[in-house]
Amino acid sequence: MSRYYCLLILLLGAVTDLHAELYRWVDEYGKVHYSDKIPAQHKHRGHAKLNEQGVVVDKVASSLTPAQQQHRMQEKKLRLLQQKFQQQHLDSDQSLLDQYISADDLIMTRDGKITKIERSIDIMTKRRDSILESLARQQKRIDAIQSQGESVSVDMIQKLLRLRHSVKESDTEIAHAEAKKQQLHELYTLELQRYRHLKQPDKYPPPTSWMQSSEPIEGVIICSPGKNCRHLWKRAVTYVRKHSDTAVKLQTDEIVITQQAMQDQKIGLILSLIREPDGKRASIYLDVQCRASARRAPCNSKQAKSVLHNFRPAVLKETEPAPKPASNPPDHPEETP
Repeated sequence: MSRYYCLLILLLGAVTDLHAELYRWVDEYGKVHYSDKIPAQHKHRGHAKLNEQGVVVDKVASSLTPAQQQHRMQEKKLRLLQQKFQQQHLDSDQSLLDQYISADDLIMTRDGKITKIERSIDIMTKRRDSILESLARQQKRIDAIQSQGESVSVDMIQKLLRLRHSVKESDTEIAHAEAKKQQLHELYTLELQRYRHLKQPDKYPPPTSWMQSSEPIEGVIICSPGKNCRHLWKRAVTYVRKHSDTAVKLQTDEIVITQQAMQDQKIGLILSLIREPDGKRASIYLDVQCRASARRAPCNSKQAKSVLHNFRPAVLKETEPAPKPASNPPDHPEETP
C-alpha cells in the first residue's frame, strides 16, 4: 500500500513540475539561462516568462540602465581578477613554504648558488688576466718593431685587435655574472624575509618590497575616492580615447565603453571606476575587448597586450626607463698602432 502511495506522490510532483513557471534571462556575460526561478542577484535584469510551450507570455524590463548593467559586469570581472591575483600569491607563498624545510635551508641554497657564480667569476677573471698579459706582450713586440723604424705586419696588428676584443668580451661576461650574482642575492634576501614572515608573522613583518610588488594588477589602478581618483579618471579616459580602435558609444562618470571591434587585430576598450566595499579605495579598471571576446576568448594580439601593459605608466605618469646612453669609448680602442 505504501508503495502505491509513494508512486502517487511522485506522479503528482511530476504534474506540478509540468505547470511550473519558466523564465528566460541573460547574465552579465551575455549567456542565456532558462530556469523555474531567477536567482536573487539577477532579479534586476530583464527577463521573460514562458508558458509550457516555450512561448513568451510576459516580459519584465531591466531595472538598470545599460551603463549600470555593464558597470556591474565589469565589477564582477574585476573581483574575479583580484581573486585570481590573490590566489596566485597564496600559491606562491605555499610553494615557498613547501620548498624549504627552514630558513637555514633557504640560506644554504642561496649561498650555494652564489658560491657557484663566484667560482665562475674567478675563472673568467683569470682568463681575462691571461689575455691582458698576451695583449701586453703583443703590444711590446709591436712597439719594438716600430722603434726600429720597421713596418708592422698585418697579422701582428690583427692579433693585437683580436686580443683587445677578447678583453672587452671578458669584461662584459664578468659584468653580467656580477649582475646575476647581485640579482640572486636580492631575490633570496626577499625570499628569506617572506619565508620568515610566513612562518612567524608576529615576529617578522612582511618585506616592504614584497608588499609593493604585490599591489599592481595590470590594467588596474588603485586610487583614493575624491580629487585623486577624479584626476586619474580623466587621464584614463584620455588614454582610452587615444588607444581604442573604435569610437566611444557610452560614457558616464563611472564607465566608458567603446564600440565593439569587428575586425581581427582591432580592439575596443571598457573603462570602469569601481569603488571597493570598504569605501576607502576605488579601482580604475581597463578591460580590452576584441572579436575574440565575443567568443569568450582572451585578446592576445600584440596591440591588446601593449595597450593593457602601458595603461598604468601612462595614467600614473610613471617615467619610462631612460634610453641607454651611447657606450663609452672602449678602454682599448681598436685603432691601428
